[in-house]
Amino acid sequence: MEEFFENIWKMIVESNVLQLIGALLLLLVGWLVAVLLSNRTALVLKKFEVGKKLSGCIPEDGNDAGAKIELVISRIVFFVILLITILGCFSVLKLNEAAQPITSFVDKITNYAANIIGAALLTFIAWVVATVIKFASLSVFKTLKLDDKLAPHMENSKSISQITASTIYYVVFLLFLPAILRALKIEGITDSLEKMMTKILEFIPNLIAAAAILILGLFVAKIVRKAVSGLSFAARIDELGSQAGCGKVFGEKSTLSQLLGLVSYVLVAIPVIISSLTALKIDALTDSVSGFFNLILNATGNVIGAAVLLFAAFLVGGIVSGIVVQLLESFGFNKLITAIGVSKENATVTPAQVAGKLTMITIMFLAAIAACNILEFTELAGLLRQFLTFGGNILLGIVVMLIGIFLANVASDAVSKGENTKTLSLAVKVIVLIFTGAIALNTMQIGGAIVTTAFTMVLGAICVAAAVAFGIGGRELAARKLNEWSEKFSRKQ
Repeated sequence: MEEFFENIWKMIVESNVLQLIGALLLLLVGWLVAVLLSNRTALVLKKFEVGKKLSGCIPEDGNDAGAKIELVISRIVFFVILLITILGCFSVLKLNEAAQPITSFVDKITNYAANIIGAALLTFIAWVVATVIKFASLSVFKTLKLDDKLAPHMENSKSISQITASTIYYVVFLLFLPAILRALKIEGITDSLEKMMTKILEFIPNLIAAAAILILGLFVAKIVRKAVSGLSFAARIDELGSQAGCGKVFGEKSTLSQLLGLVSYVLVAIPVIISSLTALKIDALTDSVSGFFNLILNATGNVIGAAVLLFAAFLVGGIVSGIVVQLLESFGFNKLITAIGVSKENATVTPAQVAGKLTMITIMFLAAIAACNILEFTELAGLLRQFLTFGGNILLGIVVMLIGIFLANVASDAVSKGENTKTLSLAVKVIVLIFTGAIALNTMQIGGAIVTTAFTMVLGAICVAAAVAFGIGGRELAARKLNEWSEKFSRKQ
């Protein structure tokens, strides 16, 4: 009986049934271990929110991207353990040739595991450093109240401080990226990325210097602006500007002291911007922009002189126009123009006010010509001078025409006092108006020889018509007068 069992056991051993059972048990244990470790991995990843953090780097819609990442990682752990288990099963079954491809694959994974662990450690260090710097930046920004100063009315979901801190967070990861790629032995992109990061790191000191110059310079410009505005307000320049009518030009909310403060701010900010751009050491940008700002600074003296001249002319013009209006109203200029028939008694704009505005415009034109000469705009100055001369001729012609209207009315009234002189008074009025109109056009230098020739022809035609009318209609009267003159001449002899 014992020999029977020994023979059976010998047959089982020789038929590799025990090895098959051992391989199945090993596969079962390995499968259980793979399931257990994959579930534990998923729980750990979910606890530390690894999937949620990595989902920000993956362009996928939906809120379950983090859960998918955690599921993929846990499945990778499961299949790796199961693959190692299958390799062990092949070893138990002594199927070394069949296990050779899997063994090579596992060896590659095992050899590369050190690189993955190193890259993971570098990624963890980068995450820690980036997180610390991000929270430190947010604390500094909140202490400095950066959002209130830069964007007090910003309605976006993220503030400027949060956006800046997030940018710093990802920049830190970007700095660690070449080391992570080199740990993974990804050489193709690492060299170009390292060159890019080297250039960025070399440029960062220039950027910091430019930012420091810009921030400090604009801070000084802001102080200068407040100082100039305060001194101007204390000197009561706003009252002088309101009396001169600056509110109508710059608006009721903008005062003269604020304008002077803004000008001083710009004058300080321009060299600050030039220095900031120079600190960047970007020749293509610095040369063009700095050249433009240097041109502005070189012309600043002339611009300020021209602006002061125009402003002084504006003040003087406002005062002089007011004096002209008062003088003309006191001399009865409005009544005179109304009596002529050019203006109405209840007009919203009186003739004296029109004369005051014309005075203001004339003074501003003269100041504009002088300002153009200061700025070396000779062609524009010549054009304004010609326009001013033409405007003066127009005004002089209007004055001549007004005098002509006045004389025409006086002559017409004087002739109309007789009997049956309505037609004659109208003719006298028309003749005077034509005569003064021709003089006015000649004064305005409009038409030139054409107007003179036309007026001569009209006047000659009127004289010829009068002579013909007198000759034909008054032949008997003319004959009597000629007889009387002949008899008187004969008696004297």
